[in-house]
Amino acid sequence: MCFSIVVTSGAAVAQQQSDTSSPLPPATKVTEVTYPAAGYTPFRRVERTTESGGRKIIIEAVESPGVEGKWRPLEEVVTDTTRTGTTTRSQRDVFRFDLQRPRTLAETTQSDQTQDKGRTRNVQRTWVADLDGHLTLSSGYMEETRSVSPTIQQRDATVLLRSLEGLREVERAESSEQQVSSAVVRHETINSVRDLNGRWVPTEARSGETRGIGSTERVEEETVQRPNLNGTLVVRDRVVTRTSESNGENRVVIETYSQDAEGFVRSDKQLALRQRVRRSTTATADGGRSTIEEIEARNSLAPNDPMRVIRRTVVTVRSVAGRWVTERQLFERDPNGRFLLTADETEQTAEK
Repeated sequence: MCFSIVVTSGAAVAQQQSDTSSPLPPATKVTEVTYPAAGYTPFRRVERTTESGGRKIIIEAVESPGVEGKWRPLEEVVTDTTRTGTTTRSQRDVFRFDLQRPRTLAETTQSDQTQDKGRTRNVQRTWVADLDGHLTLSSGYMEETRSVSPTIQQRDATVLLRSLEGLREVERAESSEQQVSSAVVRHETINSVRDLNGRWVPTEARSGETRGIGSTERVEEETVQRPNLNGTLVVRDRVVTRTSESNGENRVVIETYSQDAEGFVRSDKQLALRQRVRRSTTATADGGRSTIEEIEARNSLAPNDPMRVIRRTVVTVRSVAGRWVTERQLFERDPNGRFLLTADETEQTAEK
């Protein structure tokens, strides 16, 4: 459900930004992913986009090498988006391929988004094909965003699943965002699920604040509450994210504080640092970038020991002969404390 929501909503936004009456030339993006280690099958993603008269069609195909070495399709996703006035309609069809049926419709999602007087409403429904190819309505999604005042925006989202009576609301998210000042934004979100008696029961509550410090720094603090054994929401985590930029370098530090960070739940309700993520991204002269991410955590067998780096990811994006080449390397610490290369992949993207 989440994947369908993101894709269709993104297509609608892109349509709003690119509404034009004159046809644009087709655009193709090819991304190939390879692995140096044996046992991993390479694959590629081919994305073709055409746009004309307020209509955009995006065809995304995932392909892998066949027996003869030629690329063969595994899955194809076709998203057709049309905008008319304040209404954006989108249909996303998922096709799969196998030996018996070369191209079979497996899933389709229809989305209608309307805007009126500061209110945006998005309604989605998804049909899934059975073994005989018949489509059955399986799930739905409704989202409404409205401006309560110039500084306050509210959003309500509901997930529906198929039941004997038809689609039934099973999950709900209510959130609000307030612009306190030019540098401070506050937000709150409550997630709930429907229990067997039809009552809405909160499963998580998040509240936080984002503060701008000057023009190059930002700090976001978020508190996460989850129900205890009695069903009462209590503070479980606090996440502090610091972002800064200087001399062409973007730095992000994410610290997560939890009740059980030290291997036990503290009775004094104090939170201890459980994990720290450091991410540094530097732009390169060819328009690419270099990113190094390190994750620090506690040793689960000795939670009172100092935190140490347990995983390091190095990502390099560079331009080579008209293609963008992305190299990802993942290093993890072994029981002897040494960092070993556990994943190494290369991705090449070409656009026409």
